[in-house]
Amino acid sequence: MYDVTPQLPHNGFTAAELFCGGGLMGVGLKMSGFNIVWANDFDKNAVKAYRHNLGDYVVHGDITAIGPKDIPDVDVIAGGPPCQDYSVAGKGEGEKGERGRLVFAYIDIIKAKRPKVFLFENVKGLVGKKHRHTFDKLLEEFNRIGYQVSWKVLNAWDYGVAQKRERVFIVGVRNDLGFSFVFPEPEPEDYRTKVLRDVIGDLPDPGVKLTDKQIAFLELFYLNHDEKSYWYPKNNYSYAQANRVQSMDKPSNTIPAHHNSGQPIHPTQAPRRFTVRECLRIQSAPDWYVLPDDISLSAQYRIVGNGVPCRVAWYLGRALADQLKEVRR
Repeated sequence: MYDVTPQLPHNGFTAAELFCGGGLMGVGLKMSGFNIVWANDFDKNAVKAYRHNLGDYVVHGDITAIGPKDIPDVDVIAGGPPCQDYSVAGKGEGEKGERGRLVFAYIDIIKAKRPKVFLFENVKGLVGKKHRHTFDKLLEEFNRIGYQVSWKVLNAWDYGVAQKRERVFIVGVRNDLGFSFVFPEPEPEDYRTKVLRDVIGDLPDPGVKLTDKQIAFLELFYLNHDEKSYWYPKNNYSYAQANRVQSMDKPSNTIPAHHNSGQPIHPTQAPRRFTVRECLRIQSAPDWYVLPDDISLSAQYRIVGNGVPCRVAWYLGRALADQLKEVRR
């Protein structure tokens, strides 16, 4: 069984998730010792996946219609508002976009709930030239409402994930706690060491006819990895598709949220795309995390591609807990 987020003892802190998606960040936080007591997302399929894997405390609904009183008091609020309006691959509408404005809904909740710490994740494009004014405005607002802010662009490959995936993380610590968050350094054995062979090399070809015993094994350990769990594009590659074929001896390109053009292609079984299970492993999700069969394939890809790599969230959760414990002593 693949699992790179070992369960740490309960750290004594509670957490809530906004824009929780299917729960990949939640997996990392939970396994790093947090007790997650509330979560929310607008996507019904993401909520279904979250509930299936993490718990019934997840709430389906529009965060702008949920009042602060509906959210329990917790030590940490985590989450990343939808990022398409800040992505280099999107329309670039930024804070003027419908989804882009949700970053300020996030601020309103932090202001009302006053958690000890908040953890905010978004695409690297938010700190790029086009949207830097919005990012700076966010930092100023977090400071104004009473938080000492640290931020950093993290590459998942640096933290034991077999994927080149850069995202910006902002961590705010309430001023009265008297410290600034220090981002964790990766362990030497994790720093840019993991490649695709390490995480998907043991998975069989999902399209090969198997014996009953092999099928039973697959159904037990490799759910979301069969002939129904991937897209098979046309045999003739376009130029762009041909350059998306990955290598077993390198990390994957970023796993995107969409299922059509631009998806990384399997290194040795081209022209097929990665199965959902392969995408989950590339996102460092443990094999016990399973997407229900009644979620469409396109929605499954979206849930996985929108997630925070579990091991990155695990690293951040462990560091958050350690630094909060130092203050509590």
